[in-house]
Amino acid sequence: MSGNEQFFGMVRNGEFYVFAPQHLEGATVKLTTTWIEEPHANESGVIDLAEFEGKIIEVSGRDSGKWIYSAKVVEEAGPVLSDFLKRVFLKDEVRQKRCALVIGHDKESPGIINKNRNLSEFQFNNQLYGLFEKKVKHTVICRVNRRFHAELPDDINELDPDFIISLHCNAGDGKTSGVEVLYYHKSQAGKRIAEILMKYLVEYLGLPNRGVIPKTSEDECGLLLRYSTAPCVIAKTFFMDNDADVNRAMDNLDGLADAFAKAIDEVSDNVKMEHQPIGTDGFI
Repeated sequence: MSGNEQFFGMVRNGEFYVFAPQHLEGATVKLTTTWIEEPHANESGVIDLAEFEGKIIEVSGRDSGKWIYSAKVVEEAGPVLSDFLKRVFLKDEVRQKRCALVIGHDKESPGIINKNRNLSEFQFNNQLYGLFEKKVKHTVICRVNRRFHAELPDDINELDPDFIISLHCNAGDGKTSGVEVLYYHKSQAGKRIAEILMKYLVEYLGLPNRGVIPKTSEDECGLLLRYSTAPCVIAKTFFMDNDADVNRAMDNLDGLADAFAKAIDEVSDNVKMEHQPIGTDGFI
């Protein structure tokens, strides 16, 4: 394995599309674990790249033109670096949209707690995110951990996302049930994102549709919706103080993750995004 080179590129249609080194830029090659001294055995050692489809990866090995021998996938690039590299090397192709995914609350301020399950809003949404992040196919997901609420819009704006989804749960009288999605009242893209997300969540959970709800900057939750430059929605997936709602969500968390992932990809594929300048009163 000595003398191996490093290669960076993207997996496309099961093959490795090379970004670097420069002499291979734009080439499509296959990877094999066999040594270069065994050229006729390359097919027997071919590496299946299906799990990395659409991903940016680093590979070590030895170049022979159409093959990289003694190949090994060293690392998968994170979402921010992946999107940057795609912008640089695939600038003439359609860029994947970026979704800033906000995990509501944190360990110190965990939000609503279901006492019977000893489950907090933060614990639930953190677990859910871990499942659907890998299910999203057409969108770059950028996780945002909440700091101080007033600083959250600035934190997100620095990432320059195309749209934003904030994960939360609801609370009521212990009996109220259903799904709500909030959006900024002047954002048509925000409304459309909310409608798509609502469609998938209600279809999967089978809980009451409490509507997509417009909010102003003065309303509760309005700060994030108003001062994020990209269209933003807040998903209140169910009522955390309603045991039946919690049980339904927890019955098959992987299925709920599928619903979120499909909704996010549909938003990326179908919604025309709009941005609002900070400090103005409305989208242009």
